[in-house]
Amino acid sequence: MESSGGDAETPSFGPRVLVVGGGIAGLGAAQRLCRHPAFPRLRVLEATARAGGRIRSERSFGGVVEIGAHWIHGPSQGNPVFQLAAKYGLLGEKELSAENQLMETGGHVGLPSVSYASSGGSVSLELVAEMATLFYSLVDQTREFLHAAEPPVPSVGEYLKKEISQRAARWTEDEGTRKLKLAVLDSFFSLECCVSGAHSMDLVALAPFGEYSVLPGLDCTLPGGYQGLIDGILASLPQDMMVFNKPVKTVHWNGSFQEATSPGETFPVSVECEDGTRFPAHHVVLTVPLGPPTSSVGSSLGLSPSSWRRCRTPRCSRL
Repeated sequence: MESSGGDAETPSFGPRVLVVGGGIAGLGAAQRLCRHPAFPRLRVLEATARAGGRIRSERSFGGVVEIGAHWIHGPSQGNPVFQLAAKYGLLGEKELSAENQLMETGGHVGLPSVSYASSGGSVSLELVAEMATLFYSLVDQTREFLHAAEPPVPSVGEYLKKEISQRAARWTEDEGTRKLKLAVLDSFFSLECCVSGAHSMDLVALAPFGEYSVLPGLDCTLPGGYQGLIDGILASLPQDMMVFNKPVKTVHWNGSFQEATSPGETFPVSVECEDGTRFPAHHVVLTVPLGPPTSSVGSSLGLSPSSWRRCRTPRCSRL
């Protein structure tokens, strides 16, 4: 059982808590719990041999190559990722400047200095800027349907395509220019899919789209790699807190489980790993991506969605 972490050791008093998943969410939860006055007996179970999840920086190519997360959206004081990066000294003077933090972008990605068509020829900056203004003005309009009783169409993608189609019908340029404009707009659709984390904007619901809050600040990267965030959090945790190579198979709850090393103590939860190891606990924090436990009935985690506690917030459509 391989463990890793900082210099301190986990105390032997307080409730026993298990965090399933050693990505940024799991590590953040562990760090917050460690600050609690009760300081629970805490373990983080990670299925792989490394911490960080979708944050991974490779340095074996002569420089830093981000395999996962690349930049910080909205780098300002209201962004906890920005706060951590600043705390661990991972940002430069420009990114930390008040001017950069106050810059309002509306959540829109800046235009490239040069754009190329599939033929290899460059596209005029004026045309790209014109299409960017059109596209992002329509994206801003989609946020106005947050409190609408009935949105005009189900998805953001459908709304954007309908509005663009109406405007394209009034274009007076030659056919080649019209096709080029549509191609540029298509590239903005692809870019917005990256920002929204969707394969298609047709999969993004229109009604709750306005719930997303855009923080000020110009998007920035971490010169030394995003992995610095993970390394900083790990250094703040007790050295025996992380348990690697422990993919979880089933979470048994509402039971009365015991452990040979804790005679007389019972636990309501037992987390079973694929290698047969069991970890009893009083509480479990599950930080795996939503996909695995909801992909099928009888998933690898042995959780039935119907047994989950209902979310008490009014809307949970956009995560």
